[in-house]
This record gives sequence, structure tokens and C-alpha cells, in this order.
Amino acid sequence: MNNLAPSRASVKLSFLAAAILATFYLASSLYIAAHRLFWFDEIFTVGIARLPHSATIWAALGHAADSMPPVYYLIVRLFEKVFGQRELAARLPSALAMAAGLLITFDCARRLSDGLHGLIALSVLTCSYLPYYGYEARSYAIYFMLAALSLWTWACTSNDDLWPALAFGGALFFAVTVHYYAVLLLVPYALWELAHWKAGQRPSLKFIAGVAGIVLPVFLFLPVILPFARQFSPGFWARPTFHQLQATLPALFPDGLFLLVLIALWIVLLARGKALAVSAMSAGEAVGWLFLAMPLAGFALAEWKTNAFVDRYFIGALPGIAVAFSCLLWRNYRAQRMVAVGALLILATFGMARQISVARHPEAIDSFLLQQERTRQFRDLEAMLHNEGKRYIVFPGDLVHLEAAYYSSHPEDCILLLGADGARESNRTRMELNLAHYYPLQFWEMDDLSRHTSETALIDPRPSALQALKEAGFAPLVRMSTSTLEVVYVKSRNPR
Repeated sequence: MNNLAPSRASVKLSFLAAAILATFYLASSLYIAAHRLFWFDEIFTVGIARLPHSATIWAALGHAADSMPPVYYLIVRLFEKVFGQRELAARLPSALAMAAGLLITFDCARRLSDGLHGLIALSVLTCSYLPYYGYEARSYAIYFMLAALSLWTWACTSNDDLWPALAFGGALFFAVTVHYYAVLLLVPYALWELAHWKAGQRPSLKFIAGVAGIVLPVFLFLPVILPFARQFSPGFWARPTFHQLQATLPALFPDGLFLLVLIALWIVLLARGKALAVSAMSAGEAVGWLFLAMPLAGFALAEWKTNAFVDRYFIGALPGIAVAFSCLLWRNYRAQRMVAVGALLILATFGMARQISVARHPEAIDSFLLQQERTRQFRDLEAMLHNEGKRYIVFPGDLVHLEAAYYSSHPEDCILLLGADGARESNRTRMELNLAHYYPLQFWEMDDLSRHTSETALIDPRPSALQALKEAGFAPLVRMSTSTLEVVYVKSRNPR
């Protein structure tokens, strides 16, 4: 083993390479963040973060205005106070957290293997869906960073000292304060403790601290957790299904199978039947593989209580999977250095190429149903509609209303119509109605529309909404239609 010990120069080189990769993803994420419009979820983030006081933020969340814990909005609030109220400032915490999480994961894998395999762990992350959350104003990248910190603290520090236990519990505590599904971070460590438990043996100090770190913020935030759960859990848009559970791992690593095939081919061509000297799996690697249980636990939690099962809720599993994969390669092929070199080149090249492709066209990123393109088209059309005497821009559906109101030159005239297309019952509209107690949003009923038909343009009504308008006595007339947006004018209500 000694002849395989890394030299001081190789250690420094691996740190330098990790810093370069992390800097690349930070810089590219900031560029993308500055050239991309907010979408629905992000507007909730900044709408709540910009409320006058922290007490108002608490009140808004207690009114089920959004789903995330209060601490995240305070972080965004701080960054916007320092850097101004714009897309880059709101997304800066995510970009910084992603870069920090990459470095923490690298160092965790490096300590369990070597610097080269630490770089492989970092590169595995860049081939996941993680980079997207490095330029989004939601809390997922911070959740990921704290998951990486919890793994580093568990695997790379003493089990007997108090400060590592406090650091581990603190990482889990703060993870839950930015995303409630971070409670699932306790799962891999609980499974490890259970697998190594002996009769009469008390849990480790770290695990006790981790339980406290998970439980405390849940109880602290119950006043804002329960109102949202009561309103939205029964009809949540992403209910748990076995199909969704099966699709979770491919969602975490969209190109994972393709990359595994490339790495396997490289190993076969390079190894050529050479004997392997495989060592035992370390505790750190074993716990890393146990992170794969998080989606299973999340499925059970969703079936039991929350009804919410979304792949991004399990972003905290990424550091464990990345570290475990790199340690697996190290255990099996550390004597054949070129295996690791080839795997690193495949992963790092693929991840960087994909990030560069996104950075070249950040305006093309769409989170949901072409929202960015719809929002940009609306901004281009708004002046024309006002010039044609259409003061009120009315949205019979809720797909682009919030984005349009945020970017409009006249947000007070962007209105969501509640009487068409079942809009009042949708989760998106109910969230907007809750937010409207604290953030300026406008709503109309059908009677309001009848009083202002000559001054109104309808944006992108779906067929069901048009049918509802006709049944209510309105005569819709298509003014223009593009591939993503339709503008409809309405005539006065017909007498019945």
C-alpha cells in the first residue's frame, strides 16, 4: 500500500483541479443566473423574501404562501439587500452552495481514497441534475451542500469527540431549515447504525446529535408546516406512484447509464484480465451507498403522510452516491491508475460540455411548459396590446400569470381570471391567492370581465377556458396566435 500512497505533489494537483472545476461551475452558473428569467417557484421565493419584516415572512408562510422553511427566504433576503433585487442576487446563494458542495464532496472522497478519485466524485455530481439547481432561486443547492457536509463529518471525523457530533447534528439541523425533506438525510446513517447495532449498545454520539438536529427544526416550524400541509397535501400535484419511484434514479442522473457504459468499456479495454487486489469496503463508502435508500424512504413518507414525491426532493442523496462510486473504483482499480484517469476524463468532459451548452443559450432553459419563452413573448407583446387600447391583460389560466405580472411594465393590470378553466381549484392559483395577502396580485371574476371587455386582452386561454367564456355569454375573437402564446379579445356580453 505504501508505494501507492499519493505524493504531496499529486495531492496539491488534485486540490488545484478541484478548485478549477468548482470555479468553472460557479462562474458558469452565475452567468446563466444573470441571463435567465424567474419562473413560478422562484417568484414565490423573491416575493416572500422581499416582505418588509421577518415576522411578515413567518406570517406569509403560516398562510401557506409557499412550501419552504423560513430560513431560506432570510438567506435570499440578505443577498438581495447586499447585491440588489435581481435574478443574479437571488440565485447567488444556490451557485455558491453548489460550488461549496462540490468541494466538500471532493474532499470527503479524497480522504476515503485519493485525490484522483476525489475528482471523480466531484465529476459524478456535475453529470447529475445538480448543476440546474446551481442557477435556480430555490433551496435545493443549499440542501445538497449540507448533505455533503453531513457525510464529510460522519465519514472523516472522530466518532468519540463531541465537536464532530455537534457539527454533524448542526449540518442536519440547517438542512431541515432550508428544505423539509432533508429529514431523509438521517436515513442512511440510521441504516448504518442499525446494521452495526449490538444488544445493549447505545447509538453513537453523532447519530444522537443527528436525530436532535432533525427533530428540533421540525417542531420549531410546525406552525408553518401544518397550514401548507392541510391545504395542499390532499391534492398535491406529484403524488407517489411506483412509476415515479422507478423514475427517480434516472432523474438524478439523466445520462447515468450512457456514462456507465463508456466507463465500463474503458475498464474492459484497459484492464484486459489483470488480477485485482480488492480491499474491504470502508464505512464511508457503505454509508454513501445507503444514500440510495432516501427515495425509498421518501416514497414511504409520501404514501404515509405528505402525498408529495418529486425527484428534486432527493438531491441530498447525490453526495453519498458520488463518494460511494468513486470509492468503488478506487478499491477495485487503484493499482491501475489509467482506469481512474479515463473515468475522470469521461465524466468531467461530459459535465463541462453540458454546462457550456446551457451557458450558450440560457434563455432556452424552461422549467415547466415553456414558461420562459411564454414570458418573453408576453413582454414583447405588452406594449402592442396597450397601444390597441387593451389596458387589462387577463389570464384565464394560471400557467404564465405570475411570471407576466412580475415582468410587466404595468403589473397592476395583469389579472388572473378565476371564473374560467377551473382556475380557482388549481394548486397554483390557490398558492397565488395565499400570496396575494402579502404580495400585489390581481384577480377577477366573470362579472369583472363583463364590465371591461373592450379594454381587455386574454392571454393564452385553453380550449376549456374559451368554452367557459362562451357559456358565460362572451364572444372570444383570436387577435393573434404563435407557437407558444395566443391573444384573444372579447366582445361585450350577449344578452340572454
